[in-house]
Amino acid sequence: MTKILYWDCFSGIAGNMAVASLLDLGASREKLQQGLASMPFSEGRIELIIEDKIVDGIRGIYFNTKDDHKTHDGHDHQQGHDSQSALPESGYLRRKPLHEHNHSHEHGSEHQHEHAHHEHTHDHTDTGDQPHEHTVNHHHAPHRGLIEITALIEQADMTAAARSIAKECFRVLAEAEATIHGKTVDEVHFHEVGARDSIADIVGAAICLDDLDIEQVHVSPVHLGSGMVKCAHGIMPVPAPATALLLKNLPVVFDHHIAFELTTPTGAALLKGLKATPLTETFSFEKTGHGHGSRKIGQANFLRAFLGDNSQVKKNSDSVTVITSNIDNASGEQLGNAIAEFMHAGALDACLIPIIMKKGRPAHQLQIIAAPEQAKQFEALVFKLLPTLGIRLETVTRSILPRQTIQLQTSFGTVAAKKIQLPDGTVKISPEYDELVRLAQQHRTTADAIRKKLVAEAAITD
Repeated sequence: MTKILYWDCFSGIAGNMAVASLLDLGASREKLQQGLASMPFSEGRIELIIEDKIVDGIRGIYFNTKDDHKTHDGHDHQQGHDSQSALPESGYLRRKPLHEHNHSHEHGSEHQHEHAHHEHTHDHTDTGDQPHEHTVNHHHAPHRGLIEITALIEQADMTAAARSIAKECFRVLAEAEATIHGKTVDEVHFHEVGARDSIADIVGAAICLDDLDIEQVHVSPVHLGSGMVKCAHGIMPVPAPATALLLKNLPVVFDHHIAFELTTPTGAALLKGLKATPLTETFSFEKTGHGHGSRKIGQANFLRAFLGDNSQVKKNSDSVTVITSNIDNASGEQLGNAIAEFMHAGALDACLIPIIMKKGRPAHQLQIIAAPEQAKQFEALVFKLLPTLGIRLETVTRSILPRQTIQLQTSFGTVAAKKIQLPDGTVKISPEYDELVRLAQQHRTTADAIRKKLVAEAAITD
């Protein structure tokens, strides 16, 4: 069974909220603490805050670090909203005792990678009803790039799988920053996102994901908030540039009624690094978890996690483009050649359906199923190969059964086949028909006779 995680990002996502939601699903606190404590930070050993909390009547977990940057005025660079303590009237969120840590925005963080100095000012509109500005001294926080962070991860006490997840998330984050700033990945140096608290969020999430044996991650539409964020390069709109790039191709929601950022680069890097996709099928789950923020944002502020497996998700789904055209003036040879050309070009399927058009003319409807990114290619190919004046394109959702190509060892030798998982969970093994024909010719019999012998050997499913 494949364990599946679904994150409901109705209030965005930040690294510390992601870790908290996974802990609430049952990830080991001991493994998390041991793994993060083993990271050889030059600033010293990192200390964690893990608390069971009830906020607005909802029980959940709050995760943070005892940040070594004491002058952040409550900022943990993780997600403005992912702090959920009461706001003073001034709009500033002051550093509270341990249980009030405001691990919230990684941005404003990542946008300052290229400071030549260690002191910078950033203005997170996601910290309350009004923007606030604060100064952060990084005299003790080293500038870390991807190489330095990777070295820290390599030395940490965690599994190879957790290490791989963490490195991939930082890799996609570095690539996004490099693209935004017009630099190479090796030239990008993280500031707040390279600080201990932000590293703890990504590495901590990797440790928890591995502990829960999660293999697939799905995500709801990701809420972004709105407003502006002040960084080293000026005042930027929410979502921050790196966040926007990392969330490319995922459904997002701009929350114009919330004047601060809800999703941060660290949260977005987790989604990108984990290859999170929308969940388009009905999903049955066995556990839920809540990762609390500490900010009052005018609505519930937690990241909700659902845990299930693929015995409950009966089939996979994706989007395809269906290209159709009615053709009444092409020869059989033209049509047959066109179908062969479409399949050779990479169509998922292509067929001709007999139809009757106006004035009783016999004709064929061409249907091509293709990946959406190839739609324009096939549109041009149809116009090139067939005498049609019009083409229709429609993107649809299709359900597909999980399958994989396998090699069967039989009395006839090796036979290529497909292993298919049916909706009820049973497995069907079906040989490729070309293989049956090949064996029939080799043994001077029929494809049906070969199939029956394979069934008798229990090599395939009838």
